[in-house]
Amino acid sequence: MDTRYVYITGRVRALEARLLDKLKIERMVAATSAKASLSELEETDYGPYVSQLKDINNFEDLLYDELKRLYSFIDKGSLDRELTDLFRMRYDFHNLKVFLKNKFKAKPLPLEKLPFIDLGTIDPKEIEKAEELLEIQKKTTETFEESKNPQDIDIILDKEYYRLCVEKAEEAENGFAIDLFRKEIDLINIKMFFRCRALKRDKDFFSKVLIGGGSLTKRLFLEFYEKEESAFLRKLSFTPYAKAVMGYEKEGLRGLELSCDNFLLEYIKKTKLITAGLEVLIAYLIAKENEIKLLRSILTGKINEIPAQMIRERMRDTFI
Repeated sequence: MDTRYVYITGRVRALEARLLDKLKIERMVAATSAKASLSELEETDYGPYVSQLKDINNFEDLLYDELKRLYSFIDKGSLDRELTDLFRMRYDFHNLKVFLKNKFKAKPLPLEKLPFIDLGTIDPKEIEKAEELLEIQKKTTETFEESKNPQDIDIILDKEYYRLCVEKAEEAENGFAIDLFRKEIDLINIKMFFRCRALKRDKDFFSKVLIGGGSLTKRLFLEFYEKEESAFLRKLSFTPYAKAVMGYEKEGLRGLELSCDNFLLEYIKKTKLITAGLEVLIAYLIAKENEIKLLRSILTGKINEIPAQMIRERMRDTFI
């Protein structure tokens, strides 16, 4: 127990109780229209903001504002910003990807027209000058100039982001954060294994996209890449990820995506047993982001008149 977090843990527990549960999510899915689905949020914490939304097609504005409020709460509650800022840095790396891909276009767009997400630690318009990213930017630029493949920008920056996450977590000696990021890396690599095989990518390409720093070694993935799929699934059944790959066995890549998301959610649910600590704050951040993704899936489906059962099949689990 980290006594520094006693007060904020109390606040988080109160907020957790107000997260959307399975019944509320099901009512939104079963609603007869997008408008009726959105109205289900009127008696929740989203209520005051739902009433201000004039056009349901602009629901992304509501979700974006909720994310801003979430990160503001996390910033105020965190006594370990070097760790919680890592979650904001995902947006810095997204913005750097956007900036570099635009920079190398034949006709680059002006910065104000780029799809930046202003939730990172760096002003998106200043991303090129950010000292903490200069070396990473230089490395990415050199690789692209050699290959001329925009996909290399994504590959390098994804690897650099997770390298930084594991490095910072290890420096802080925070076991929960270390384990969390390693699990994220493992799950990404597992999904990449099956995607690359489905796209018939060769072993060299797969080796190139693998992210280091997870608990499952690069050697393990490469050993099974050219073997029967069942051999790799059997190998994973003896690891902590046995449950995570069950979705693939049932529904292929789509099922794998959902089961991996649910696996990570189950992992953070263990923080409900912690009396006080940074883990509780991080778990709430992930749980709330998961909820926002759920709402995006439902409202997008409703606006596009996708049948309720199809929406239901694509749903992640809830935290409560």
